Amino acid sequence: MPFFGDQFFWGNVIEKNGAGPRSLPGKSMTVCQLVEAFHFVHQPTTRAAAERIRDHILNENGCAAAVHAFHANLPLKRMHSDLESTFAACYRLNKYNIQISRSVAQVLVTANVLKESELSYHVTREWEFMYDHRRHLLTHGIIEHLQKFFSTIFIDIPAGLIRAAQSKCIIMGILKGIACIIKGLLVGAGHLLIGCLSLYGELSDTLELFTILYDPYRYKISCCCCFFLLRQN
Repeated sequence: MPFFGDQFFWGNVIEKNGAGPRSLPGKSMTVCQLVEAFHFVHQPTTRAAAERIRDHILNENGCAAAVHAFHANLPLKRMHSDLESTFAACYRLNKYNIQISRSVAQVLVTANVLKESELSYHVTREWEFMYDHRRHLLTHGIIEHLQKFFSTIFIDIPAGLIRAAQSKCIIMGILKGIACIIKGLLVGAGHLLIGCLSLYGELSDTLELFTILYDPYRYKISCCCCFFLLRQN
């Protein structure tokens, strides 16, 4: 009965491999469904599928595979110093378009070959984030976009109809009015949709704050998931 996180994914994996029945919905599960599930897991084919997966896991060196996947996905070219490849690059010299290690930087600065102001921190990999790292009120997004929705419906559309009515050509005015209504409805529907999505995202962010209360190993699980994804890639 999956109810959180990646449990739905693993439920599908178990079902596809024949090692278990289809995931049961926790809110609407019936006694008959639970009985059928117990009968399913006691079938010889189900047991054989579970044992097959077990054997694969037992024959696998998970730690070695995780370390190998981690190293295989490292951006080594951006990590090594250009002047001494055995050291890791910490600084960048934009003037010469090279990356250097801390030791090399210390030597060059001490020898007055470089000024410390010429050094900038070298970024090995940049990650793009969708969020602005600010905690919003739970209803911040939907209120903002509801205001835009009502503004579009009750201000922009009437203003557009007034401009269309002032057109000298009646037919052109009617066409402009229709186009204004259609455009306003589409824009308003877009704001309404974005507001609902914002509410969902902010609700998810809020619930994320409470996971540590019932899942103290959340960060360890995240690390395991990262290793799994690296290995899959």
